[in-house]
Amino acid sequence: MADFRRVPCGPIAFLPEGTMVRVPIMPGFVITDDRLGTVRVRSAVIGRKGGRTYAYANICRHVPLTLDLGDGEVASADGLVFLCHHHGARYRIEDGKCLYGPCDGEHLFKLEVEELDGELTLLVPTQPPPQPPT
Repeated sequence: MADFRRVPCGPIAFLPEGTMVRVPIMPGFVITDDRLGTVRVRSAVIGRKGGRTYAYANICRHVPLTLDLGDGEVASADGLVFLCHHHGARYRIEDGKCLYGPCDGEHLFKLEVEELDGELTLLVPTQPPPQPPT
């Protein structure tokens, strides 16, 4: 079972229905994927839909770049999906599935969230300590 680190994100009231935001994660963590290789994640994308909160690593499944262009904009112009502003990939909020774009059918890397006493917390993987050379 993986260990998790809690990253406080603030009051859930700041994330009203239909909102999508980028949240920094410091220090970052590493994801290893068969297709993308090893990628350092430094932020998450969070969306609220149907009264539920969804969170994913801010990494496009086409090329390991953030969905935003550094400006925090992660929503499509119509506000219905997460959008990779580099490649045009469109990801469904509820499950992170790519609905259109060069990574059609792939899913964003899901992150767990906790909502407790009106506060939103991300649960991100704890990185193992570096191993000394043998």
